[in-house]
Amino acid sequence: MKKILMALLMAATFSQASAADVQIRDVFREMPDSLMPYLSKNNRLDFIDFLDSGMKAEVKNSLGGTSEMTSIADDSLSIRMSDGLRVDMLLMDSVVVMVETFTVDSVYGESRVHYYSVDWKPLAQPCFSGIQAQRIKRLKMQNIVKRDDDLLNKR
Repeated sequence: MKKILMALLMAATFSQASAADVQIRDVFREMPDSLMPYLSKNNRLDFIDFLDSGMKAEVKNSLGGTSEMTSIADDSLSIRMSDGLRVDMLLMDSVVVMVETFTVDSVYGESRVHYYSVDWKPLAQPCFSGIQAQRIKRLKMQNIVKRDDDLLNKR
């Protein structure tokens, strides 16, 4: 009985350590094409390779336009899919937060937030700490703040 309990404890410890080692680039590589139909797996791999090489991460998307990954870190990335769509991803506590922001005239945007497990299973909205929730809210509010700044600067 002690051996079984010890084995379970070690397995739990190992899975926590490996979950903590997951980076957004690993999750992004394995993203199903159906969640981001603009980009193929090769496009996603090219984004990462280009940024890692210090190059501009720009690819032709499946609609014939150009998409650009503008940033990648251990826990986040940002992609300008087209002039009217930006996608930001955050990795928080083994939850992938995907914020799609649809813009009009590159000023006003509306955002939708989706939550997934690291193996891309849809999740109900998880509870996050205050700091994590603020980080998501900031992504959702970026275009509204930009629009307000633009309106103030025109006066």
